[in-house]
Amino acid sequence: MRIHIPSKLLLDTIAIFLISIAVSSCAHAQTAGNNEVQITIKVNRKNIAEGQNVVVSALAIRKHTLTPAANIYLFARVNGKTWGAKYRTLRSGVAHLLLPLPEPGNNAITVTDGTATSRTVNVHVRSRRFKIVTDPKHLIIMEYETWFGPGYAQWGREEAVPILGLYSSLNPWVLRQQNLWFDEMGINAVELDWTNNLTSPFPNRRAKECIYATNTLMKVYQHMAQHPKFVFLVGPEHNEWLSRKTPYRGPWYTAEINYLYQHYISNKKYRNWYLKYEGKPLLLLYLNGPRSTRPPDIISKRFTIRFVTAWLQTTHAERYGAWSWYDQVPTPTYHDGSVEALTITDGFPAVTPPAPGVNNWLSINAGGKNYGETYRSQWRVAMKYKPRFLFINQWNEFEPPDQYDVNLSNDMEPTLMTRRGAQRPSGWGFFYLDMTRHMIKKYHRAIADSK
Repeated sequence: MRIHIPSKLLLDTIAIFLISIAVSSCAHAQTAGNNEVQITIKVNRKNIAEGQNVVVSALAIRKHTLTPAANIYLFARVNGKTWGAKYRTLRSGVAHLLLPLPEPGNNAITVTDGTATSRTVNVHVRSRRFKIVTDPKHLIIMEYETWFGPGYAQWGREEAVPILGLYSSLNPWVLRQQNLWFDEMGINAVELDWTNNLTSPFPNRRAKECIYATNTLMKVYQHMAQHPKFVFLVGPEHNEWLSRKTPYRGPWYTAEINYLYQHYISNKKYRNWYLKYEGKPLLLLYLNGPRSTRPPDIISKRFTIRFVTAWLQTTHAERYGAWSWYDQVPTPTYHDGSVEALTITDGFPAVTPPAPGVNNWLSINAGGKNYGETYRSQWRVAMKYKPRFLFINQWNEFEPPDQYDVNLSNDMEPTLMTRRGAQRPSGWGFFYLDMTRHMIKKYHRAIADSK
């Protein structure tokens, strides 16, 4: 039903809103100079645990006409730093900004349109401990991208807008918040994607982006009481792997592996942070897409090596011991008679496109998010096999053509929700974070019940 609000009633409503904020000692607008807009804010909570959310309700008024400042973008600053996504005000001049706060201590919050700025509201953030199940025979690993930055993965074509905004992987707050979410869900390790960066000698521009982001992540981990372990996924030179006769032996690959080992894996500062398997650090080598042939035989004194491909239900590379980046049908890989690895996802493109040159996501055989049904069905497979390594595809790629739209994608990081009249749809909110947390608890209960 459509309701028309007369202009006088609208102004009265705004006046009441302003008075209520004053009574509750919330911040009033700071209007300096000739700023056109004045902004008033309040928060729903003033004391939270680290990584939890605060809702900042903002009212923007045209100060000369005392009318709502509709359809302008507001964003927050926390302790003087821009933080989170931008939010467009409604016809009433109101916007509700959701802010996760990852840093313990006092958080001074303001809201601005880039010109006018509200006064400050303070929120205290306390530290917290997470109850994370660590079962070495049943580890859960999130596929995680730390590649957003200048010169590498760029924003602008994302299928949804993250709650954290169009962020940089060099922002410590972003990495801390993402890893607090991992702790909250019960993730044991993250798979850091270093593929697609050996198209020229190491360290090239793309490799340097990975280095800078990984260095930032390690510094963040040093200041976290709890955090996941990490493991690297590395690709071949020229992004090609041709046959068993062309194994990973090139000088670029060798330089990269030596760098990873020296700077991260064997670094005493990061002792016990790297994921180990069969007594050595685990190294994942990507076969650059679906492969049905036997991978090269590589024996390493430093690493336990496993190859990673995709679409095992089609390639059946699991018969050679290969693990999967993602599958349309979750397919287990066995080792010594038990399930070693399995990958589940919340969405997948079809194996073949519906027509030449058409995106695989547009096929009738693609499995979009479908309101969580794809993810639920794949978790049922995980409950059946209970692998040693359960991989979740994936946290945050946000890159076409691997993502198509809100439904036809497999990202899980919390995003903005679709708003009325939006030019492009955006988001699934916290649905997949909450669902993952719930399913991980259920998964560990199933393992305990089977013993």
